[in-house]
This record gives sequence, C-alpha cells and structure tokens, in this order.
Amino acid sequence: MAEIGLGYGSEFQLMRFLGHHRNYLNKIIQDSLKNEGVIEWLDFPVNENRCSGDGEWKGIECFKGHLANYEEINKRWKDFWPQSGSSMNWDGVFKIGDIWFFVEAKAHREESFQRCCASSESSFKIIRKSLQKTQEELTGSSTVDWINTNCYQLANRLAFIYFCKECGIKAKLVYIGFINGYRRKKDEVRSVEGWMGIWKEEMETLGLNIEEMTPYISFVHPDCLNPQYK
Repeated sequence: MAEIGLGYGSEFQLMRFLGHHRNYLNKIIQDSLKNEGVIEWLDFPVNENRCSGDGEWKGIECFKGHLANYEEINKRWKDFWPQSGSSMNWDGVFKIGDIWFFVEAKAHREESFQRCCASSESSFKIIRKSLQKTQEELTGSSTVDWINTNCYQLANRLAFIYFCKECGIKAKLVYIGFINGYRRKKDEVRSVEGWMGIWKEEMETLGLNIEEMTPYISFVHPDCLNPQYK
C-alpha cells in the first residue's frame, strides 16, 4: 500500500472529494447506481504507520461488528482466499440500506493493470480455484486463466463480490475513475470515454462483456478540475 500523494493520485483525490465535494461525489454515485438511497460511508481504520494516520479496509474486515454471522463468514473466507500475504485493499466502503459497496479508485491508466504477486504455490492454487469459480458463475466457463492476466486486480475484486453473494451478502463494486486526477503522469485520463475504454479493455481481457457486468460493478467518473453536478 503506497503512501498518499500530495495533490494528485487516486487516494488523495478520493480523500479530497469525501472531504470537500462529498455531495457531488455521492450524487454521481447515486446516478451510476440508479439508487437514490442515503450513502453511509464507513470511516477508515487507523494506521499509525502511514503519514495520513489511516489505512484501508482489507478483505472482509469491514463486516466485523456489522454482520451477526461474521464468524461463519470468516470461516468460509479462510477457505476461499489465502490468509497469508495481502488481501483486497478497499479504497472506500459504503452502504445504501443493506447493500455493501466496495470502492476501487483510479487516477491513471497504469493503476488498472496489475498482475498476481502470490508468493507461495498453495496461495496461488487457492486463488486460481476461487477465480475459476467466479468466472464460471459470470460466464459459464473458465477458458481464460484470470490469475495470469494483467487484470488480476479486477479479477480478484469480482471474486470478492461472488463470495459475498454466495454468503447471502448484497454487494457490488464501484470503480471510480478520476478525470484529470494525476497531472504528473502522461497516462492521466482526461475523459469519461477514456476511462470507459480502459474498463472495457480490462473486461475483454477477462473474457467478460462490460454491459453484462452491471449487477457486479458500476463506474463513476468525477472531474477533478470541475467537481460540479451537471
């Protein structure tokens, strides 16, 4: 987990929008979800080892204290995902009613393409098995080896939503692509169309049709230079 960039990057922009433009951010999220319910953001966990003083929710940690059957869910999670190494780090978590939303924020193209870094063979096998189960649920087959693509992060996020649904938890991904959010990089994205092209490329790499993924993921594109609702 990298340190926050001052004035640029996805973590800074999300913090900025939550602090300074929350009404705008909430509104465009509601529009994307087609859900006008009240958005309740979870506070971030404290991490004194980081310069911001805060960390990110990992894996299913956010369910603890919120779901009565957390211990049962945790047992199933230990079978579904390796307990060594790093689990999914969520850039944000919020709820609307009884639905959980898990945020993945991006500020430039490079952030979207990542490979699996599992260090042990046993972890690799567990991850591959869970990704294959997810792929079969979404597509009816497992012809693409998700774990060996450069879209591994999206693959494991989708696997997390699959796990939630298997546990009876209503959950969905919200991918936030900040427009003009990383002005130090040449691959900064400057339009909604630019981000949608990246999301589509990722989906196609995993053998998925972006239009069929609506039950699992929504996309939001705040403009860092003009944070005004239109």
